[in-house]
Amino acid sequence: MAAAIFLLALSLALPSASSTVAFSPKDNILIVCGANSLVNLPDGRIFKTDMGSAGYLQAKDDVHVSSEPGKGLPSPLCQTARIFQSEATYSFHLTGAGWHWIRLHFYPMNSTEHDLKTAMFSVSTDDVVLLHRFSIDANQTSSYVVKEYLLNVTQPQINLKFAPVSNSFAFINAIELVSAPDYLIPDSGSSLFPVQAYDGLNRFNYQFVYRLNVGGPPITSQNDTLGRLWQNDGSYIKNKAMAANVSVPANVVKFPEDFPALIAPASVYSSAVRMADAETQQPNFNITWEFKADPNFDHMVRLHFCDIVSKSLNDLYFNVYINGKMAISGLDLSSLTNGLAVPYYKDIVVNSTLMSDSLTVQIGPMKQDTGSVNAILNGVEVLRMSSSVNSLDGEFGVDGKKAGMINRGTVAAVGFTMMFGAFVGLGAMVIKWHKRPQDWQKRNSFSSWLLPVHAGDTSFMSGSKTSLGSHKSESEESPEAMAASPTVSSPLPAADPVVETREPEGETRGNDLADIQNTEHSGTNMFAQFAHLEGR
Repeated sequence: MAAAIFLLALSLALPSASSTVAFSPKDNILIVCGANSLVNLPDGRIFKTDMGSAGYLQAKDDVHVSSEPGKGLPSPLCQTARIFQSEATYSFHLTGAGWHWIRLHFYPMNSTEHDLKTAMFSVSTDDVVLLHRFSIDANQTSSYVVKEYLLNVTQPQINLKFAPVSNSFAFINAIELVSAPDYLIPDSGSSLFPVQAYDGLNRFNYQFVYRLNVGGPPITSQNDTLGRLWQNDGSYIKNKAMAANVSVPANVVKFPEDFPALIAPASVYSSAVRMADAETQQPNFNITWEFKADPNFDHMVRLHFCDIVSKSLNDLYFNVYINGKMAISGLDLSSLTNGLAVPYYKDIVVNSTLMSDSLTVQIGPMKQDTGSVNAILNGVEVLRMSSSVNSLDGEFGVDGKKAGMINRGTVAAVGFTMMFGAFVGLGAMVIKWHKRPQDWQKRNSFSSWLLPVHAGDTSFMSGSKTSLGSHKSESEESPEAMAASPTVSSPLPAADPVVETREPEGETRGNDLADIQNTEHSGTNMFAQFAHLEGR
């Protein structure tokens, strides 16, 4: 309460910055499919019919279904649908190139002729796969599904193709194609492991998988200038007892002049989740949000912060983890924003090799004497990034090329290959042992007939040690490992690659001979034991 009063007083003393910046999209195509009349949404947007939008649709069939109004539909857009029993294409001419939203609305309404829950189909543009063999999941809590994409369109026309799988059909309730601000996806962010700059974000296409207003109520398109929907985060927190919601009036939030105000509404930054037990001395206190995710794709996690809990500058330091790895160490918002209640966001790319079937975001205190022992988060967005073949669903591109995905099967195959190679090498040594010269014990070295010339090279073992060291440093950075450490360390730099150097052959043989002669006695004993075991 005291912090809220302080921030309210601060807002009265500072000039107000508007968070409701107007945005007029160059392209604003809104279609309600299969309807006979316009549909007006509560947010003021008007959806036109596809039949009344000449030139948009190219389809061989004209099948549409509708349900009775007032039947508890989740949206006015769910009253009608267009059905395609063969391939169909919507073609849209654009006013300008750049980032565009594509939102696809699906609701399997009851129909006497078609069971929309059995439909299976794919959706793509000319160069991006949006959905591959998509169908409504009967196990999910809501049958109303909105798939939201952000595509960097460079052509004057975009084609949206619906392709049913064999013996099935496709359907769509509504389509949105709307220009987005160019700054919505900046070019630079950071990678998760190792933590370093990541450039080229605007080379990808994106699917928004999750968008949460952390610590606050849901935000509808009526309260978001860009027509976005923000969920409450409550169902994603693993242990709600560890988290407490906090909020201040929206006008307390101060958007700097150079801050892209449409990144998120003020209502996202005016609410947050903080530690329920502030000043706790528990060694591993972390608030965790968990999301289902596709491990075959890279993801970008956008984290929104706004310090609405501190009473003074430089008093709040905390850590942020993603998938158990340190993403931000010792985050001090006031030093980045030069004030309190000032928005800040961070884009972090999570490589698919660091993914599993779930993605976690955690915040926790630094466990050092740096001020208040607390941690906050205001908003989270999880975006799937397009693959190497420009797909956002499935492993194939529009042209049929397959993405080079790294999955658990690949890793297992590599491990099996390495193990098999080790057995082959051991077998080769056994064969050489059988073919050993009769006077091998009288020779100065056995390397010439048993071991390769460069068997003395330590690059493989060095590489193994480097790998083990890398795994150790990863575990030391994880929130779980923090429980055993009173301090939090920044991520260790990646180990330098092992460079194998080869000397001239004569020198190498001489060095090998000298090295092996020093251990000749132990080597002789080892092979004597080997011969003894073989005789048994």
